Amino acid sequence: MVRLTKRMAGLGAKVFQRTLGKLAHGIEWRWRQLYDQGLYQLTYMHRRRLKNTVFIGVTGSAGKTTTKDLIASILERHFSKGKKNPGSLNWPEDMVRVVRSTRKSDAYCVTEISTHGPGMMDLPLALVRPTVGVVTNIGADHFSAFKSREAIAQEKGKLIRSLPTDGIAILNADDPRVLAMQSECAGRTITFGLAGDAMLRGEAIQSVWPERLSLTATWNGESVHVQTQLCGTHWAPTVLAALATGVALGVPLAVAAAAVATVEPFEGRMAPFAMNGITFIRDDWKAPLSTIEPAFDFMRQARAVRKVIVIGTISDYQGDSTRRYVEIGQLALAVADCVLFVGPRASASLRAKRDANDELLAFASLRDASTYLSGYLRPGDLVLLKGSHKADHMQRLIVALTTEVQCWRSDCGRLQSCETCDLLHVPSGPNAAEELIPVLPMVVESIPIAVDSSEADRSTVVIIGLGNPEAGRVDTPHNVGYRAVDILAHRLAQDWVAEGDLAMVVRGELQGVPVCLIKPFAPMNDIGPALVRMAKDFSFDVHQCILVHDDLALPLGAVRARIRGSDGGHRGVRSILQAFQDDKFRRVKIGVGQPREGQSVIDYVLTPFPVEQHAVVAAANHTAADRIVELMQQ
Repeated sequence: MVRLTKRMAGLGAKVFQRTLGKLAHGIEWRWRQLYDQGLYQLTYMHRRRLKNTVFIGVTGSAGKTTTKDLIASILERHFSKGKKNPGSLNWPEDMVRVVRSTRKSDAYCVTEISTHGPGMMDLPLALVRPTVGVVTNIGADHFSAFKSREAIAQEKGKLIRSLPTDGIAILNADDPRVLAMQSECAGRTITFGLAGDAMLRGEAIQSVWPERLSLTATWNGESVHVQTQLCGTHWAPTVLAALATGVALGVPLAVAAAAVATVEPFEGRMAPFAMNGITFIRDDWKAPLSTIEPAFDFMRQARAVRKVIVIGTISDYQGDSTRRYVEIGQLALAVADCVLFVGPRASASLRAKRDANDELLAFASLRDASTYLSGYLRPGDLVLLKGSHKADHMQRLIVALTTEVQCWRSDCGRLQSCETCDLLHVPSGPNAAEELIPVLPMVVESIPIAVDSSEADRSTVVIIGLGNPEAGRVDTPHNVGYRAVDILAHRLAQDWVAEGDLAMVVRGELQGVPVCLIKPFAPMNDIGPALVRMAKDFSFDVHQCILVHDDLALPLGAVRARIRGSDGGHRGVRSILQAFQDDKFRRVKIGVGQPREGQSVIDYVLTPFPVEQHAVVAAANHTAADRIVELMQQ
């Protein structure tokens, strides 16, 4: 009775603590809400006092930050002083800071107004109350939130609809969705673009690396040559938008053009960086699908000894991710001498390879890509880094060439520069533990694997069961691959034999076909390099192999066969595809279901199946063995 009372008291204390925690969180959230509302009210009042300051809002799917910086540079040449929001800081709290820092003596304030979903422009527009609105373009950024470009245009168009009767709309004449906004403007409209009827028109556009973007701009019959420091012809509309804003506010066209020439590319937006004779083009701030083609066009036209493209996380696309990564890989191979994909979806790109001569490599982690590039790059190379900063932090590929980088985590989420980050020399945390495994030199040296066909028996089918060799893992989800090949070994009436420190092996014939069954000793997530060694020692190649492994995406007991494909999130398969740089492994996948609520994936796959599931798992393993035999005949 005493024990029960103590247990009840302990349970009551836990419930009380949880309730108190929720209450504290609710109070904190409410105080934060009240604090924000107070700041917004102060900002509204301050903005009303700034009657003589021209507030310029810049929006669009791409080019906002660069357009904002170009406009600010132009206005600095003509007006005494003004403000702009720093970097790409475009959330409501950033609008509060820039508006409240603006003084009556400031002639202008340029703000970048962004949206990440429906309705998100309302608050920034209320805080800034722009008198000039600039819309660069309507693309597919944040497509998943809006579901259509029309919805994106509707949200971005709020900037133009918010302008007063004496306001000015600066609109892209080459984008039909942007041009249509002129009917919603209460003030006057100025258009820019390459179209013949654009009020500020651009022509003679050139940008062939190492030369930077140049063009001719024409306004009211006056034409000037505009030389910029930007890389790529796709920046021409951005330059024209800034020039149009300048002339709309009374800046002479020649003065505006001279100001544009002083603006360097913003970090991570096609920004060049030279090191040891190698030039990197950092376009790694964000990578929606719509930005891939312009970056590749720049590389296609560029002059360089060798061209290298490194691709990280791509965003804002519709349809199957594998198909998209394959398409991007094919486009990159048509442009570059060497293409690297980095990240959890990298293996999907391997299907883009037409033959063994295509230099397309896939690396699960940035650290492995860095190891490869450190031995591959040489003076004269032009390297495009295309990815998403928050997801990839590709800047580390450059930093690692001059200093030791210890933070290779993929779940950082920080927005600051890696070069100045205080975690750069701190080993990655436990959430990225799989990236801390040293990259074996053999992984790089074995690409591609060359096997003397005279030494290899090409009729042998090599069946590799994936699992963890440690004691106690026998009946776990991660070891169903082992169990399936055990069934085949039993059918052969053969005992497993250790082959050095590499694997347990059984050789024989199944239905008249020579087979080699393998259970590698290497831990699951490190199996790739070990399998490369076996491929060399046993003289087999990718086309002879069948992988057998667990699959969390399949229901418990389901079995599926595939001829080739990406790793599907399986880290053991990912290790193999990276080590061989080939996805043409046949495979049989055994469904092991999902962890229960609150259980980690690692704990689930390394915990033995409960007794009530043994029959289902055993049946699935036998089905998998049958599917393997079927694949052997194909």
